[in-house]
Amino acid sequence: MLEVAPAHVSDIAAADVLAPLCHEIGEPLDHGLAARRYALTGDRRALHGTVL
Repeated sequence: MLEVAPAHVSDIAAADVLAPLCHEIGEPLDHGLAARRYALTGDRRALHGTVL
């Protein structure tokens, strides 16, 4: 996810970039954003409610 939406990009801008990717792989956008937040922070709480 970080390759598509790097850390310096805001969540709103990242959503615009990640939406087509998530659609293509059949994953909800919320899960894509959660995976990105986890990759940025390493905090497992970012994945709460997602199944990756």
